[in-house]
Amino acid sequence: MFYDIILEPTFLSSTDELIRKFCMGLLKQIIPDIKITGKNLDTKYLSGYDYLLDWSDESGKEQSISIEVKTSKMVDFEKPDEPLYIKALTSDSKRPFDMNFQQIKPKCADVFLWIAVWRDKITYWALSRSEVKNNKYFSKGQHRGNIGEGQLHLNRDNISEFKKYEVVSTQIKDAIIQAYKKETKLT
Repeated sequence: MFYDIILEPTFLSSTDELIRKFCMGLLKQIIPDIKITGKNLDTKYLSGYDYLLDWSDESGKEQSISIEVKTSKMVDFEKPDEPLYIKALTSDSKRPFDMNFQQIKPKCADVFLWIAVWRDKITYWALSRSEVKNNKYFSKGQHRGNIGEGQLHLNRDNISEFKKYEVVSTQIKDAIIQAYKKETKLT
């Protein structure tokens, strides 16, 4: 399967970084008009989000949606010392997993897009800033002394609670806009 290629460790990059780069490239193909951000697009940019999506609301007013992308791989929680290509799970596996989205900064983005790579598919979730910040699984203060940053674990016990945020790849752009509308009360 194609996903096995990105689950194979390489000497060029850590597997986490390889998966992140793969997902970022994939997202750019799915939404060609999304822009990788930086000071050239946002003078107040502080590296707290990854993309900007320009969108016109129903009244024709231009909106710039800031999007933070977090990626994770789905691996067997009980096999921490196995190579990734062995512990990577299929989407129908009943094995325990713990997918951790780290360094989440709710103040820095309007919308969060989470991408999980399984052995046989990719899953996407789109959440507004408030849906992340107020989620009962969001842990504020990922590290001692760290302010405004947290993490969120998805596992076998709670993944079904995130089903309402799940989106298919062809509808990611619309899901980002809908999450932004919820956040800014444009609905």
